[in-house]
Amino acid sequence: MDFSTIEKKMNAKDGSGYKNVREIYSDVRLIFKNAMKYNNEKHDIHIMAKSLLEKFEKKWLQLLPKVAQAVICFPQIFSFFG
Repeated sequence: MDFSTIEKKMNAKDGSGYKNVREIYSDVRLIFKNAMKYNNEKHDIHIMAKSLLEKFEKKWLQLLPKVAQAVICFPQIFSFFG
């Protein structure tokens, strides 16, 4: 899993994309978890993935009320990256 795959699934018009934002949440977490799993905890990649996962989780908690109301706009999830 990678961010370009997530983007493709978000933009899919043929029904093969995400059914809800919780699926996106799961895939984003998978990216960070894999980066931490496959890189030593002292490696920069592991450290950065851990930091970004923490930021993502905080942002997710802020967006959760909107997700529950199904009013969320997909790009908001990634706005904290840049």
